[in-house]
Amino acid sequence: MASSNRNRGTLYLVAGLLLLAVQLYRMPGFYADWQVKNLDTPRFFLSLVILVGALFMLRAGWRMWRGGHTID
Repeated sequence: MASSNRNRGTLYLVAGLLLLAVQLYRMPGFYADWQVKNLDTPRFFLSLVILVGALFMLRAGWRMWRGGHTID
């Protein structure tokens, strides 16, 4: 059971890191669009939601990988 949680935690960590990396890669484009007043609000809002989801995935994966400890 502990090995299963550790594997699942690893998957969550990898997925969260990939989502975070993609969003960080897209941030300069958002900044450039913002400078020329061409930023699309729904696209930016969706990217922020994905960014928050990536952070939650990292947190959940870390907790699973560490064995479900509540102190993090």
